[in-house]
Amino acid sequence: MNEATLKALEYLGGTAIGEYQRLSTTVVDVTKASQVEAWVASILKQHGKLDGAANVAGMSDSGGLLAEKSDYDFDFSVNLNLRGVFNCMRAELNSMCDGASIVNVSSAAGIRGMVGFSLYSAAKHGVNGLTKCAAKEYGPMGIRINAVCPGITHTPALDTPVAKPVVRSQVEATPLGRWAEPEEVASVIGFLLSDEATHMSGAIIPIDGGSFC
Repeated sequence: MNEATLKALEYLGGTAIGEYQRLSTTVVDVTKASQVEAWVASILKQHGKLDGAANVAGMSDSGGLLAEKSDYDFDFSVNLNLRGVFNCMRAELNSMCDGASIVNVSSAAGIRGMVGFSLYSAAKHGVNGLTKCAAKEYGPMGIRINAVCPGITHTPALDTPVAKPVVRSQVEATPLGRWAEPEEVASVIGFLLSDEATHMSGAIIPIDGGSFC
């Protein structure tokens, strides 16, 4: 568990570090529905209920124009970035009740087109669609569903010679002139999961330094 995750948990309860022994971690392939269902079942068995969930798993394209993409590229991106969220939401929603909350991590690519990221962008647009539809479907049951759309975010994957030129151009195009830190994204997720956001549902929230003003 990284510091960003702990920050989100602390925001919700304020005691995540002090109660660290109550936390558990599981390796799950979100593209496999059976693994996701078993994971959620284990959470219910251990903790008794599921009050909130953040669906974070995802990975962007490797670049290239749409006509250069292979069937493998399409299946990989859609299975991880869209089917993975669907698998998680389905298992979570079947285990939630009034007052629960889901936050899906989409992307700035989910609200605009990005050259070289056609498959990732398509999948993340799909995540936003799932979020909006599910918010309408499950709102009457008291379950809130939102999505966050981070722009360029400082992660280890971006600290590579291949990524740095792309990162530099995206940062320069951001009005705030810098990338987001993971903790800044986690704070918004924590807020949306918390009781401070009980009238927010179906929202698609950019965390992009003002790129979509």
